[in-house]
Amino acid sequence: MYKRPLRVERVALDVAKNAGVELFMARADEIHPLASGNKFYKLKPHFDYARKNGIEQLLSFGGAFSNHIHALALMANEYDFQSMGIIRGEAEYAKNPTLTAARNAGMTLEFVTRKNYKLRDDENYLTALGKRFPQALIIPEGGSSPLAVAGCTELSKDINAQHKSDILTIASGTGASFAGLVCGLEETQQAIGYAVLKDQSLEERIASFIAAENAEATHFNRYSIVQADYGGYAKFDDTHLVFILDWLEQTGILLDPIYTSKMCRRLVEQIVACEFARGTSITMVHSGGLQGWFGMQDNVMKLAGESSWHRIQSYLQDK
Repeated sequence: MYKRPLRVERVALDVAKNAGVELFMARADEIHPLASGNKFYKLKPHFDYARKNGIEQLLSFGGAFSNHIHALALMANEYDFQSMGIIRGEAEYAKNPTLTAARNAGMTLEFVTRKNYKLRDDENYLTALGKRFPQALIIPEGGSSPLAVAGCTELSKDINAQHKSDILTIASGTGASFAGLVCGLEETQQAIGYAVLKDQSLEERIASFIAAENAEATHFNRYSIVQADYGGYAKFDDTHLVFILDWLEQTGILLDPIYTSKMCRRLVEQIVACEFARGTSITMVHSGGLQGWFGMQDNVMKLAGESSWHRIQSYLQDK
């Protein structure tokens, strides 16, 4: 599967300059037109596995605005796989921009109640699902599997091939991308994962992913997890929108509303609090997800007016 070379660019923020911290951004959002950001690194190993084993259908789970479901559907269509999404919520969500794109790419959607969706990792539920769809490769929510962790070790390597920072950072939802990033670190590097969900099991899951992929004890002392949910997953208010628009003004880089923006906001707070030594070099991963803005139009216009939405929309169209 083709992807564009990963580009790492310097980020000019006054707050970082004043603190003596060098900031860079790994533009993973640019590497693939269908699966931007970490999604390419997480999904490619699943597609390779399916192709190698003669599997023609890929099945996974997600919310109504899931970047993972969106990327899976579009990539499956491009590479001649069938796809199915088990979607949390009501069937009316099928009309939103994310799921409309997924359906247009050929994905079959099955909507389940929030109660049933909680069974997505239950062994008995997965066994029953496997019997219903015996020809499918079942991919965990967010693509978070050992295959995804292995794929995301390549993300660290691609970053370091362009620029080697002291610290690599990424927003973390289900944990596989961050675990892979940690496993791909060079010996002198640290990693920070910014948790965008209130998930008490995240730390344990990340440790398990790392231990399975690379059991060297040194890795366990070379990463940290910082909470950056700002009220909960997908919570979005005027303060956060102001941060995103200010970041866009200073850097020319549009952040997604759910993941990378929360990482960047929390990182800036850490810089202001002098949590990083002068001279520290940090590379942040832009993990894509810009399609999520299309479900935010009403919210943006309500919070900041039509002109702010047009500003974001124009950038999305340019992409």
